[in-house]
Order: sequence, then structure tokens, then C-alpha cells
Amino acid sequence: MVAVAIALFVIKITAYYLTGSVSILSDALESTVNIVASLIGLYSLYIASLPKDKNHPYGHGKAEFISSATEGALISFAGLIMMYEAIAHLLAPPEIKRLDTGIILIAFSGVVNLIVGLFSISAGKKNKSIALESGGKHLLTDTYSTIGIIIGLALVY
Repeated sequence: MVAVAIALFVIKITAYYLTGSVSILSDALESTVNIVASLIGLYSLYIASLPKDKNHPYGHGKAEFISSATEGALISFAGLIMMYEAIAHLLAPPEIKRLDTGIILIAFSGVVNLIVGLFSISAGKKNKSIALESGGKHLLTDTYSTIGIIIGLALVY
């Protein structure tokens, strides 16, 4: 999932540079959260899989809760950055260009997020992993916001 998050970030940042759209920039910034959350989630799954020991007589499963909480905090932080960028671009709007290419790239990233999110939720339920489920739900939320961005860009186009 880390590789997918990095690939989607590259696609989204490319779409931003092609279009100059602040909505695409916000989607790209949110992808940085996906990358960090994927790394934290991966590490928390490793920690949670460790056997019980003297210091953790009930196991290490709580690491997944910390991962989920961290992901929520990262999403909030990204939201603040997006609000700042939106206000800055309202005050000094950039020229929007090549929206057709930007919409295609963002739509592709939305489809990938949908597929990976559904897979992650399914795997999380199967393996009783809150980290996988919360990561999948986060990706579904990204898919919904991408749909909103596509609708907004289509109206401008």
C-alpha cells in the first residue's frame, strides 16, 4: 500500500503542476497523509503481530489503535494546510489550464483509492485489524473527495 500511495501522490502532484488547480493540490497534499499513514499502519501491523512478552503480557495489539489515532491527527493537519492553500488561492487565483488531463489523472487515482480501500477494509475485517479497516475507510473518504473535485473541475471546464 505504501508503493500505491507514493505512486498516487506522484500522479496527483503531476496533475497539479499541469493544471494549477488548488483542488488538485489539496488532493495531492492529502496523499502525503496516505503515505505517512501507510508507513505507520505497516509498522503497527508488525508490532501488533509480535508475541506476548514480559512487558506486554496481553500482546501488542494496541499498536493498531495508536496507528488509527495518528492517521486521524494527520488528516486534521492536512485539512488545515488545505484551508490555508484555498484561502491563499482565493486571494490570488492561479490560471487554470489543461483541466482535461488533470481530471483524467485525478479520476484514475480515485479509482485506485476505491479498489485499495475496499480491499483494505475486507482484509481488515478478515484479520480483525482496526489499522487495515481504518486505512481502507480513509481511502474511501479520499475517493469521495476525489469525486467532488472531479465534479467541481468539470463544472469549471
